[in-house]
Amino acid sequence: KPQKRGKNISIISAISLEKVVASVNIYGAVDAVTFEGFILKEVLPKIKEGDCLIMDNAKIHLGEMVREIIEQEKARLIYLPPYSPEFSPIENFWSKVKATLRKLKARTYKDLIEGIELAMLEVTQKDIRNWFTHFC
Repeated sequence: KPQKRGKNISIISAISLEKVVASVNIYGAVDAVTFEGFILKEVLPKIKEGDCLIMDNAKIHLGEMVREIIEQEKARLIYLPPYSPEFSPIENFWSKVKATLRKLKARTYKDLIEGIELAMLEVTQKDIRNWFTHFC
């Protein structure tokens, strides 16, 4: 085990029924402005009318701008009930990615990013579809 903790790395991701739609690595914590930028730059260009975005009730997800930009695209925004990570497809996704990542024991930023990319490749379309069973 490492003796000293490194800098915090946050990852924001979005998945569809088929694949990882977007994923961004960020040094430090994610705030509402960063999350809004992720939605605008990474997610919005990939959604279409009628798509559904599912989010938990994290404070950064609740911004009025997030709701407005998603609804402008004629997509639906669904918030999960409070304290229900078992219904969140992205929580299941990260659970599988982290389990794979733990086995790799990455100790550098470069190894961590490469490990995350490899772990994401192990997530199958069948996995993702199973995580969406509550919604589709």
